[in-house]
Amino acid sequence: MRGSELDDRLPDSAGFRAVRRRDDEVPRLAQVLQDVRGRAFVGRDTETALFRDALCAVSRCSVLYLHGPSGAGKTTLLRQFAAEAQSAGRVVLRMDRYDPVGIVASVLAAQPLEPGGGGAPVLLFDDFAQWRRAEAWLREDFLPGLAIGTVVVLTDQAPPDIAWTADPGWRDVLLVREIAEFDDAAVEAWLDHEAVPGDRRPLLREVAGGHPLALRLGAEAIAAGLADHDVRLRVARALVRRSLGELPSAAHRRAVEICAYADRVTERMLLAGMPGTDPVVLLHWLLDQPWAAGDTGGVRLRPYLRRAVRTELGWRDPAGETAVRDLVGRLGAGEPLTRPAFDAAVRAALREYRRPDLLAGNPLVHGRMVLTAAGHADPAQALRAVLREAADAMGQDPREAKAHRALVATYMSTAPTQDAAAQRLGLPFSTYRRHLTRGVQVLADLLWRRELA
Repeated sequence: MRGSELDDRLPDSAGFRAVRRRDDEVPRLAQVLQDVRGRAFVGRDTETALFRDALCAVSRCSVLYLHGPSGAGKTTLLRQFAAEAQSAGRVVLRMDRYDPVGIVASVLAAQPLEPGGGGAPVLLFDDFAQWRRAEAWLREDFLPGLAIGTVVVLTDQAPPDIAWTADPGWRDVLLVREIAEFDDAAVEAWLDHEAVPGDRRPLLREVAGGHPLALRLGAEAIAAGLADHDVRLRVARALVRRSLGELPSAAHRRAVEICAYADRVTERMLLAGMPGTDPVVLLHWLLDQPWAAGDTGGVRLRPYLRRAVRTELGWRDPAGETAVRDLVGRLGAGEPLTRPAFDAAVRAALREYRRPDLLAGNPLVHGRMVLTAAGHADPAQALRAVLREAADAMGQDPREAKAHRALVATYMSTAPTQDAAAQRLGLPFSTYRRHLTRGVQVLADLLWRRELA
């Protein structure tokens, strides 16, 4: 049977799509789309390397399980895998919907017709959740029956069931990777490819936190000419709708909102915030979500969703936002800082004042003075406002005028270096340093008293 006849035996009506490159094929729109997507693909070097290694491993089967929250780019990654496998001459079977009968027929049709007649097929399962009812059959019967050299990729929001990882056989075959947010290098590459204006890039880094869908939504809002506040709101509303969807109850939504303002949510916080509910059930539900993570201290949201929930809540229910802020502020959102650690965090926050992406990781964002700051859904912006308000308060004291000027010139203006700040103030460097040291200490004292109030 010729290759063209084999392709005709792989219909797209059985819940999958089969793709094989044919040299004599008339150019189609699909190839144009594939080329554009390939040029736009950035990041995911680790996952791409794993897939390429799997394509070359003709002596064994490889099963990759990729999991991550909605919008992390799993479907985009599968498209890239499909393109690379197709270029390598492999038949690619895209499992677009649940169809156990169709998958058996398609794999049988895609097998090489004779030894050396071509590589084993590549099976790509996008949204593996729809196959859960047949998961045991896939794991115990179907996948073990595949020809050596077959490559299988499963994607889902949730990690694999323990039945996969507890089996010593599958532990040797299954490669599990979490698809998280882009790292800094991938974000910069993405911004360059999309030609995002340089003056709007800090906003996009702040809003998206490396989340691919948030980057796309923010870039579209910027291209539409929206102001910063409207960009934040458009991204926040879309992320909340896409990530959270229809929550089981109002109590579940309030649990998410508390989690957005706390460093880590605990059973005690949920019980205090929602009397009459079962905090253990809510806490375990949060732990099961792909956009949350847990450790010994409690449960926390991923940074991009934390910002989105705060922004959306402030727009939708300002009174509710104030109530959540006050609750978390009263209970505390983590272990309090000692005074030396607090002063170190203040110094770090001043150095990072013009870098919201770095400010978001400062310990002060979890303090009472930031959590209760009015009018700022984003923790980095709230911390900036707190620092500025404290500096302004220091400037009202004539005794601290010199210290105040040195502080503002160094950290809150556009001076690139301390030498430049000293020259701008017209001071010898040693005098400038003395005033700056005084300014940082006075600011830390003001913030410490505010934190304890």
